[in-house]
Amino acid sequence: MRNMRNKMRNRSYLKATACGLALFGLLVGCSEEKPGEKKKGVVEQASDKVAQKAVEQIQKPLNKANDSQALQNAQNQKMEEMVKQTEQAQ
Repeated sequence: MRNMRNKMRNRSYLKATACGLALFGLLVGCSEEKPGEKKKGVVEQASDKVAQKAVEQIQKPLNKANDSQALQNAQNQKMEEMVKQTEQAQ
């Protein structure tokens, strides 16, 4: 029973120590801001990366669709020109 209590205490101390170190690291990391500059936090940076990836994922199919539409329009234009040329030849 004592052994189990000691393990529980050790885990509690380890968790508290880890949280303390994380908090200390966060405070030290944020204290390097220069006056007049607003530095983005870790969460904001991660959000920006996710947003950028989402934009890229949305833009890829749109760009492909635009390219496909442009190709289709060019082919339609060629067909119309060919039809006009054959009508003029007759």
